Amino acid sequence: MKVTLLAGFVLWASLSGMALETTPARAPATVAPAPAPAAAPTTASSAAPTVAPAPTLPVTTHGQTVTVFGTGFPNAPIKVLLRTGSEAKGETGIPITAAGSADGKNVTFKVPDNVPAGDYLVALSIDGKELPVPGDLRIAADATVKPAIDSISPSTDYMGADQNAFSFEISGQNLAQVATDNRVIRVDSGPVPAGTAEECTDAKTMAKYQKICLSYELGMEGRKLRVSNYRPGTWEGPASFKVQVGNNVSNAQQLVFSHMRAETLRWMAIGIFLVIFGIVLALVWNGVKGNRLAGESSGVWGAFFLDRQSNSYSLSKFQVLAWTSVAVFGYVYLFLCRVFIQWKFGLPPIPDGLPSLLGVSAGTTVAAAAITANRGSKGSGPLHPSWADFISTGGLVVGERFQFFVWTIIGCGGFLAVVLASDPASLTDLPDIKGGLLTLMGLSSAGYLAGKLVRPPGPIIDLLTIQEVIPGSPPPPEGGDGTPGVIKLQVKGQNLSESAVVKVGNKELRMDEYQLRGITAQDQPAGYFTLVEIDLLDAEPYRTGTHLLYLVNDDGQSACESFPMNPLTVNPVTGLQAGSDPVTLKLTGRNFASGITVNWTPPQGAMQAIPAADVTFVDEGHLNVNLVPGTTAGTGTLALVTGTNLQVNLPISVKSLPISVKS
Repeated sequence: MKVTLLAGFVLWASLSGMALETTPARAPATVAPAPAPAAAPTTASSAAPTVAPAPTLPVTTHGQTVTVFGTGFPNAPIKVLLRTGSEAKGETGIPITAAGSADGKNVTFKVPDNVPAGDYLVALSIDGKELPVPGDLRIAADATVKPAIDSISPSTDYMGADQNAFSFEISGQNLAQVATDNRVIRVDSGPVPAGTAEECTDAKTMAKYQKICLSYELGMEGRKLRVSNYRPGTWEGPASFKVQVGNNVSNAQQLVFSHMRAETLRWMAIGIFLVIFGIVLALVWNGVKGNRLAGESSGVWGAFFLDRQSNSYSLSKFQVLAWTSVAVFGYVYLFLCRVFIQWKFGLPPIPDGLPSLLGVSAGTTVAAAAITANRGSKGSGPLHPSWADFISTGGLVVGERFQFFVWTIIGCGGFLAVVLASDPASLTDLPDIKGGLLTLMGLSSAGYLAGKLVRPPGPIIDLLTIQEVIPGSPPPPEGGDGTPGVIKLQVKGQNLSESAVVKVGNKELRMDEYQLRGITAQDQPAGYFTLVEIDLLDAEPYRTGTHLLYLVNDDGQSACESFPMNPLTVNPVTGLQAGSDPVTLKLTGRNFASGITVNWTPPQGAMQAIPAADVTFVDEGHLNVNLVPGTTAGTGTLALVTGTNLQVNLPISVKSLPISVKS
């Protein structure tokens, strides 16, 4: 067949200069001859039109664009002739109107739908001359090259940068070689209007361009069609598309248009979770404001995690609240993904392992409370609650609490990481916590409860009261020893031991520096007291300021409390002018009371007792004192002694009077 076509083409080319142009007798009746141009065509350059020697004619189907390359083609309508090689004398073949490019380097034409399938010789008719095109143009039957869509990616398409348009890629077989020859069809609504190359170039600066743009990456012609600038309707989520190439239509493939960005959805989930947490917080807010211990408010954090019995953070409360929080957030996030991204309207399923985990978590909290009620609480440890309470008991780090805390953090963090790292379009279920992780969490909970069961309870100080302060006396002038001061303390609490070690601040007291007596024995567990008395010997340094008292049981668990619990506090005052006339000091501070005695030691002078008539109690925050500053400049000391013989020393600067110079 190719030899016959080639021989006919050579004979036709040699006689083409003498042949007269007539209407072809064998051309199909439905193909009209190309209209004669209104004016003589003009070429893009002064050179004669030339067709590239390399064969470039493709295998194509009806409705597709064919490009002929060369030089010097006119930028005007050109006639293309298709011949089978068996035309009779005088027949020119099937005429088709083509267009030359602006640069004169190619001529393009579309294969009409009514041209019979087969192999054709192609010639260009320019200015009365015919230029044969090397190679054969093979027009395949539509049924043999039917287009097929393999996939559309992404399967869920997120909104583009302009907040309205989407882009996706159609991968398949037998797509048109020229992107604009493909016709994208939206199932149930028909063909989607496509813009020309010029229109799509302008569309980059047009915010409301309504046509799609079709293109190929280099080397992907006919296999991966990129569709950009698609604008679905407001409620258009799942959509199916087909591609029409000539007379053939492909199969349909579906994708989902998401009208919300993944980042926006994550922030929405966080916002909804915070709203839920805010509602819970509002329900307990009045209780939070009144939640005070030793005059201090525990705050919002303490309201959720504080164990009031030991004044420390509870690990069992932490783990049940942590797992509940991540489960609620994950469920909210999954619900938003399914509704706003996947267009699935319904409540998401609950994974099988999550109820079991929440049950283990809640059961651990209940069991821990039961053990505390029967065996006693852990030691309260430092004065104020801290993060260390989650892994320690009575100030000591213990292994089972550390393990339970760490695996709670790993489990909750991993759960959130899997949820947030998943593509919202593919997240259909929450991570299923089962198997090894669920077993591990159960073993950690069991170890935590076993530790509470076998470990002795730790000391807890509920109330520390100063019963009496006996001031010491200095050595007499004639020689001898002075009398050391004594502070008698009474401690009320739980699990207090007569054999406990006593520390004041960072100093561990020797056995000869304190006396500890158990007063009220504790029923359960036996061997402990709920009330003990402690005498601090040689305690003159403890009369002033605030100090921390530690009780450390034999197992190392400790409790801490400050004394005095509500100390007298005096704010600094400005200096006094030296002189022998009385002045009134208006003192401010906290915990003033009637019966306070005041002593004044002027600079370089002896201590003077201020008469009770010169000390006026105003209220708990104000006290007035009349005193004589003295004539010597320097720093004096105002000593305030409470009814329990505790003392506050206030240094006061005494300034000399300015020297007046007489003229």
